[in-house]
Amino acid sequence: MMNLNFKLLDESLKLNLSTILVVEDVKTYARTVEQFYRYDEMSELKLFDKNQKNLKESELILITDILGYEVNSPATLKFIYADLENQLNEKPEIKTKIDRLSMEIAKVMQHELLEHALDLEEDELTLMEIFKCLGIRIETKSDTILEKMIEVIQVYRYLVKKKLLVFVNACSYLTTTELQTLIDHISLYNVDVLFLEPRPIEGVAQQILDQDYFLTRR
Repeated sequence: MMNLNFKLLDESLKLNLSTILVVEDVKTYARTVEQFYRYDEMSELKLFDKNQKNLKESELILITDILGYEVNSPATLKFIYADLENQLNEKPEIKTKIDRLSMEIAKVMQHELLEHALDLEEDELTLMEIFKCLGIRIETKSDTILEKMIEVIQVYRYLVKKKLLVFVNACSYLTTTELQTLIDHISLYNVDVLFLEPRPIEGVAQQILDQDYFLTRR
């Protein structure tokens, strides 16, 4: 469980599973989003765990444009490829077969390089490069914004080095029923997700920082 604090809060806000934080003052909301966007361990906005350890910049996922968010980002694929490599290292017979096939490809290419007019050379073909050449990526099937958000949460759950997912102004795209479905998935996957919103949301529990900077729970 993470905690959030910034100068307008009297005490830190616990971020446990689904947390909706509404900031009604427009300038304060914009400033809060900016602080998340520029977040690092020295920021005025503080994110920390129960042991007071600050969240690292690399441990935060911030999504300001859900439709434009790329699930198959280079960082995500790099993590998945590393996990696949570890998985193959536990299967020596498969790893040996892949190494043998890679060597055969290399031999064929060496012959072709010798036939070329230019002096060409090649590097050893690594597993990471094989994964990339094969176009291994997360299969995405989302047709709606809700499905896209569920996909993001599924991937986030798998990325063990990520500790907090923040959606900015995302609840306005969902009906009350859809939002409850999303909250149910978050509870099922046991991950921490913060929703930053500029106005109150119908039908769900939320924390509201009003125009007078009082934080209330509804």
